Amino acid sequence: MTSWKPKMNQTLRTAVWLLVDAALVNLAMILAQQLRFDVSIPQVFFQRYVNIIPVMTLLCLLSFWGFGLYKNMWQYASADAVVQIAVSTLVGALGTYGYSLVMHSITRPENYHLLHRTVYLLFWILLTIIIGGSRLAYRVILTSGKGQRGQGKAPSRRVMIIGAGWAGANVVREMQSGRYGDATPIVVVDDDPNRAGSKLKGVPVVSGTGNILRLASDYQIDEIIIAIATPNGEMRPLVEKCLATGCRVRRVSSLQEVSGGGASASAALRDINIGDLLGRPEKQMDMVQVAAVFRDKTVLITGGGGSIGGELCGQILAFEPKQIVLFDISENYMYDLFFQLQEQYQKNLRDKLFLRVGSVRDPERLNEVFSEFSPEIVLHAAAHKHVPLMEDCPSQAVKNNVFGTYLTAKTAMEHGVSRFVLISTDKAVNPTNIMGATKRLAEMVIEALNQENKTEFTAVRFGNVLGSHGSVVPLFERQIRAGGPITLTHPEIIRYFMTIPEAAALVLQAASIAKGGEIFVLDMGQPVKIRDLAERMIQLYASQSGQKIDIVYTGLRPGEKLYEELLTDDEGIMGTQREKIFIAKPEVVNRESMEAMLATLQACLDEGGDMRACLHSVLPTFLEPEEVNRRAEAEHRLDVVAADAAGA
Repeated sequence: MTSWKPKMNQTLRTAVWLLVDAALVNLAMILAQQLRFDVSIPQVFFQRYVNIIPVMTLLCLLSFWGFGLYKNMWQYASADAVVQIAVSTLVGALGTYGYSLVMHSITRPENYHLLHRTVYLLFWILLTIIIGGSRLAYRVILTSGKGQRGQGKAPSRRVMIIGAGWAGANVVREMQSGRYGDATPIVVVDDDPNRAGSKLKGVPVVSGTGNILRLASDYQIDEIIIAIATPNGEMRPLVEKCLATGCRVRRVSSLQEVSGGGASASAALRDINIGDLLGRPEKQMDMVQVAAVFRDKTVLITGGGGSIGGELCGQILAFEPKQIVLFDISENYMYDLFFQLQEQYQKNLRDKLFLRVGSVRDPERLNEVFSEFSPEIVLHAAAHKHVPLMEDCPSQAVKNNVFGTYLTAKTAMEHGVSRFVLISTDKAVNPTNIMGATKRLAEMVIEALNQENKTEFTAVRFGNVLGSHGSVVPLFERQIRAGGPITLTHPEIIRYFMTIPEAAALVLQAASIAKGGEIFVLDMGQPVKIRDLAERMIQLYASQSGQKIDIVYTGLRPGEKLYEELLTDDEGIMGTQREKIFIAKPEVVNRESMEAMLATLQACLDEGGDMRACLHSVLPTFLEPEEVNRRAEAEHRLDVVAADAAGA
């Protein structure tokens, strides 16, 4: 039998509460006088109470209204509501006492309104208890029967919570209040021995995250929620244990993902994603200096509709810039991004964010946009980045990545931009493909321009970004959902990965400490074998459905190398004040060398020459992938032999 639950609209509910509270206020005052006079209230004092009833009731209701008692969703109320009730009743009691004093001073020597001071104290205490009790009773009525299901309905999901801290307590409390629908907390798992054997809001706490598989079977668990909001270390082993149970696995986001300390656990609950399986410990970044650099500034982002450009825009908006200008040749990406951001930043977004369609290869359009907005900071993310496509279209890569960077940087200089940041790539290091070679030349362009202008030019170099356009992650996900197989080019291929928000945050941090001329190298963590990534994605997306997904190897693509690097052999590295940001020390490029390089490339474009050969001539570090991969495979075989010998 389902429980009775009142259903009414907000206006009617508020009206009912006002009537109920009016009665409760008077009940509290009558009880207070009965306690003061040992049940029997003298006639004279009862008459004084009658005289203050209208104003007393009105003052208390106004106090309750002012402190938001009629806006609360009491079925989800927390301990903060107790303070809210106590303060609102105190203000109501003090207001009543103040009114009585004022009326008594007017009617002296006759006393028609003033009661004993003790009565007002008792009135406040009793009013707090009665008002709080009414809300508690309302909550009990609304939440009674949660987890109970009528005949013919599906049974409640049995949930295991990992973590008995504040996040775990929030999950249990809100689940018991019905916030998670047909879900019941069954057991909480925590490795703290001081918590084992206790109960969290009536739910038993057991020790042993190492025994999750057995516990899930013993308690017949359907779903697992990882409620560790501030992980101390790597989450991957715990996530993998949870996934091995076959249950649905969700987690409470880290504090970095939760907007504001008051966000509830449920508001930050999300499904496990591949980022949780990559083994990158989550750290909260200090963005104070970044906020100071971007506040009240006009920022132009080229490639603003792309994955990194869009994330940069979203993060900068939180720092209260003067304006952000997104410049991109793809109007579709920018259009979609604008309406996504509008949902998050509804106030005056049209006065803050501007979209301009154009190409970095069009100097006239660049000049129009720079003249219109006079940006102070430029983040240059526009680039052709897909390796196989650029192998087939080398001239387009040169036009966009090299000359597009030069034209954008030159326009920035002419318009007095103070800081220009190039978004580069680890593929620029000892490049084996057209895309990487052109991005290294783009780095050389800004190094040369930095030596003779007030604009501070700098570059930020990092690896692959999870979920970005062209990333293997969405490709693998589509292949898994289609039933497989996953196509992988080589079993030993290795790449560096980071998430889009982390990459954008580190770019902004690097931009905030740039002095000009640096190539910042981001800490990409440990390299990831793509085969391992594919296997983890199969575990994440396919294990619960029971699908068997095969991995098929297709061979390395044109221009692809087995291992990426973040530094050349000649580049040293030094730390910065930022934990995950380092500075490479590349070769110095002067303006004459840069212009000679551009002239050679332009002549090759004009004459329709062999662009690959031309790139080899201007960039000695540009190597063919076969040579690099043969060397890498030989080194890998030596490492395997050495490891086997050490094991023997």
